[in-house]
Amino acid sequence: MNQDTLPFVGIDDFAFKKRMTYGTVLIDLLTHKPLDMLNSREHEQVAVWLSARPEIKLITRDGSKSYAKAVREASHAIVQAADRWHILHQLFDSVKKAVYAHIPAKWIPDSLDETITEKTDREDPLRKSEKIRMENEDKRWARIQQVQALSAQGFQVMAIARELGISRGTVYSDLRQTRKPNHQRGSPYEKYRPLIHSLVKKGQTAKVIEEQCCTEGYTGSMTTLNTMIAKERKKIERKGKEAFSFRQKILSLIWNPDNKDSLDEIAELHPELLTAFPLITKFNELVHSFRELVKSKKDQQLPAWIERQKSIEDKFIRSFINGICQDLDAVTLGIRELWSNDPVEGQVNRLKTIKRMMYGRAGFDVLRNRFLYQW
Repeated sequence: MNQDTLPFVGIDDFAFKKRMTYGTVLIDLLTHKPLDMLNSREHEQVAVWLSARPEIKLITRDGSKSYAKAVREASHAIVQAADRWHILHQLFDSVKKAVYAHIPAKWIPDSLDETITEKTDREDPLRKSEKIRMENEDKRWARIQQVQALSAQGFQVMAIARELGISRGTVYSDLRQTRKPNHQRGSPYEKYRPLIHSLVKKGQTAKVIEEQCCTEGYTGSMTTLNTMIAKERKKIERKGKEAFSFRQKILSLIWNPDNKDSLDEIAELHPELLTAFPLITKFNELVHSFRELVKSKKDQQLPAWIERQKSIEDKFIRSFINGICQDLDAVTLGIRELWSNDPVEGQVNRLKTIKRMMYGRAGFDVLRNRFLYQW
């Protein structure tokens, strides 16, 4: 362990057991060699290690709040630099979540949706019971017209009954009819059909649709409602065959650093795409402007960039911007300086190899000694 090269140190965590216990490695950024390994990543233990080494001037790290707190507690003289790769990785994750949140997996343009809806409604076959009911109504209406025609010719009720082979009560009933009979009961489904259709189209679960319908006043049977939901799903599935899936393609076009015409290429995917999802344009500007800012090391432009992006109404992008603001000094230095956590990531990978060589059974002391060993 060479104490003479301690001014510039990189720090990162690693897993003794994933999602369970973690440790910390500290690396000399000048020699790229390990300085120490700690059996915790909690800020208290890291702060103690840093406090014992006042010669440290700069620490590189990822976006860890725990390490940031440890450095502040150890010494306010230590400068922190956020790793550029981690910043860009966080941006990618945020943009990916935002794209997937705003663009459905299967998108049906409004013009195509109207065409397909008319087509599927027109092609939707009547159930067998519905056909029988309509045929019976047609037969009854024909008989009613015949009864009323005979009555108009002067036939008595008894004579009409004998002529047509029906009861006198039926004759009296037919004479009172003024329009074609329709015994179809009003369905509570029709009132909620637009709501169910929109929720199914958004991919909501049956439980969510039930809750929404009940909130809107539905009091019928849940079994009946689920049958209705299933019917709408079948219609949507038929439309889905003509739907478009653009999310992954849009994300790759936005993120490609060499693609300066990404919006034009996105527009070529479908002419209605940018109109239907205007946030795509903002996501594209966000990514390309930030990557250019990092590449050209124009850290002085970061505050103005943050102000421009605050207008984007998306929780994932807002979370990324808030994270930048909370760690502004470290991010600014990370953009401006050449220091990065690359040597630390390399040593973490080496540590993983050592763990595998020992089948994951090495205790902390053995693992630390092997990690720090230099030949």
